[in-house]
Amino acid sequence: MILISDNIHVMNPKVAKAMNDMDTKPIRDLASRIKNSGANIIDINPGPLRKDCSKMMAFLINSVQDATHLRLCLDTPNPEAIETGLTICKDKPIINGFSLEPHKMEKILPLAVDSDAETVGFLLHADGKVPRSLDERLALAFTLAREAKKAGLPPERLIIDPIVVPISWEDGTAQARDVLSCIRLLPDLLGFPVKTVVGLSNLTSGAGAKTASLLIEEAYLAMLAEAGLDIVLLNVLRKRSVATAFICDSIKNSRIWSWAEHDVWFLNT
Repeated sequence: MILISDNIHVMNPKVAKAMNDMDTKPIRDLASRIKNSGANIIDINPGPLRKDCSKMMAFLINSVQDATHLRLCLDTPNPEAIETGLTICKDKPIINGFSLEPHKMEKILPLAVDSDAETVGFLLHADGKVPRSLDERLALAFTLAREAKKAGLPPERLIIDPIVVPISWEDGTAQARDVLSCIRLLPDLLGFPVKTVVGLSNLTSGAGAKTASLLIEEAYLAMLAEAGLDIVLLNVLRKRSVATAFICDSIKNSRIWSWAEHDVWFLNT
């Protein structure tokens, strides 16, 4: 399982202040911590960036690239910011992402096609609403894959996000179950080995760092691994969650077990 850090985002007060002050040090320091966490990729999420979008995206990317060579994921609905990011990333980033919403189909999907970048496709309705059932998710996946292919995006560059919602929603547990089923069914539905990603932090959104939320995150991460999830976007500074992903990956891929190797994770949780 590939781990994408979701720690550099505008809702993080330290990141927001660094962006406001154009201060690279807090971003570089955070990127250094992420680099040592076990993350494979760093998500750059500056929000919609309605003002100075290119300047701000360049500031964040350059600050992170000063601290690490990890690959980046460009996480913004602003096509101009994505375009800027595509020009200055040292390695080809992931675009995160597009959906059936018309403005994203018109502005972001063409960038993905022209850049040869892997791109996340969100299973959202054209009005941006979250699907409320497994059938809705599967129907959206079929339409999304069809439209992406029609636009020229090869299937191997499409990464589908079935959308994890807060478990505290009235139907939150049912939605969590449906996401697992969707991940299992997508390859047969679409006829190719589609890659999948979820934003794990969404599951416990609003709960903070409560012990219960951490346990829920770890349990669900193990279930996602069993369902066949390829990529997870998560807070990589939650060391037990990273350890859970590493252990699940070891068992799923039948790697030879080494207590000495795994003690690194247990001793740091």
